[in-house]
Amino acid sequence: MIELLSQEILSHGDKSRILPLERLADLQKDIAEFEERQDLNGFQKWIAGSLYQFDSPAADFGSRSLLIIASPNPAYAKVIFHWQGQKVPLICLARSEMGKKAAPARTKQYLTRFLKPLGYHIQAAPRLPLKRLAVRSGLAAYGRNNICYVEGMGSFFTLVAYFSDIPCDAGDWHELRVMEHCQSCNACLKNCPTGAILPERFLIDNERCLSYFNESPGDFPDWLPRSVHHCLYDCLMCQRICPQNRERIDHVTGPVEFDEAETALLLSGKTLPEFPPALRRKVRFLGMDEWLGAMPRNIRVLLENHQSA
Repeated sequence: MIELLSQEILSHGDKSRILPLERLADLQKDIAEFEERQDLNGFQKWIAGSLYQFDSPAADFGSRSLLIIASPNPAYAKVIFHWQGQKVPLICLARSEMGKKAAPARTKQYLTRFLKPLGYHIQAAPRLPLKRLAVRSGLAAYGRNNICYVEGMGSFFTLVAYFSDIPCDAGDWHELRVMEHCQSCNACLKNCPTGAILPERFLIDNERCLSYFNESPGDFPDWLPRSVHHCLYDCLMCQRICPQNRERIDHVTGPVEFDEAETALLLSGKTLPEFPPALRRKVRFLGMDEWLGAMPRNIRVLLENHQSA
């Protein structure tokens, strides 16, 4: 059954691993031990202590296994802003139809269609530590930049996990590992625009990561150079420079264009319901709606950088 399931998932362009439910306790122990580390910053302590949930769901079936799936994404989307008579080319992640918002619905649909005639069930497990589960299952490995990599997908994928009643008595529990290639490569460390990737330890300083600032409203800190800003949210620098992403970096979508009126609306700070339908669709496609409070500031800095270049 497990081999049949794996082949079905592969036929949809995804990759997977399945583990017995007993590994849930091992996963919870991992996070508890991580939370006890003395070198965690406040954001990392919050992630470890508040973000995850390990309880099996109340379902009409008895959970027997954990299924983790990696679904490939485009590396990024090309974006063009029309502003003051100029075309300003930028980049952005694509996290809706092509990314993390679509993968749960898409995988659930084809899994249910495959499993239901066989008498098996799934239920989403979105609050598990998905990167840790992917690495422990052998589906993924960590990079030096703390981002996960899956063979054939690089770091451009979405992870989705499910509880299931599929019987699974085996399943290797892999050591937490960094890719062998990272031992002799410092590309991400040298190119991190804020120095968040540290040479002396694997755990990055995520309170110094550009993604942290790009996705938080308010003023950028004074020490952060305006020149480091290069995408609408998150930070793609370490992924674009990574040799392990060489074969995937040209898998892009777009361009998504914003005319002068749409750009002005994004800069105005208006809420999503106040946008015209066409603009809402673009914003959701790019995943900008998750960080809409930070968008006016981010876009303004990127437009100013382009004008002064």
